[in-house]
Amino acid sequence: MAYTFDAQIVSDLHKDARGFRPSEYFWEEWDQCGDDNRQAMWDGLLRELEDTMAEDRRREAQALEDFAQLIINNINLGAGSVETAIRWILEAEEFSQFDLAYGADYVAFRFGLSYSNPYKDRITAAIKQMEE
Repeated sequence: MAYTFDAQIVSDLHKDARGFRPSEYFWEEWDQCGDDNRQAMWDGLLRELEDTMAEDRRREAQALEDFAQLIINNINLGAGSVETAIRWILEAEEFSQFDLAYGADYVAFRFGLSYSNPYKDRITAAIKQMEE
């Protein structure tokens, strides 16, 4: 059997897959089992990571859809542009100047969007409008 596990990064893989570092119990099991079992544990963590990443993508897609709907709703209420609609959203959320200092990334974090979302430049423009 070819082994692909890496004892140096298994803690990182565990955190990425499960959201927290391995417990003492995990380490005890890891240290006392043979390479075949370590490989099985490693492969299980890789499967969990794939599931976690798929769920993250699903949540980000839903968050993007929800944010787009907020923009549409604000445009229907009279916002003349996407940037104005985003500015209205940010104002309604009562973002502080401290929050806005982090720019579009903080807005993405707050709404559950990907940091590379398609509204990033427009969010930045809306924040600049708010600073004027």
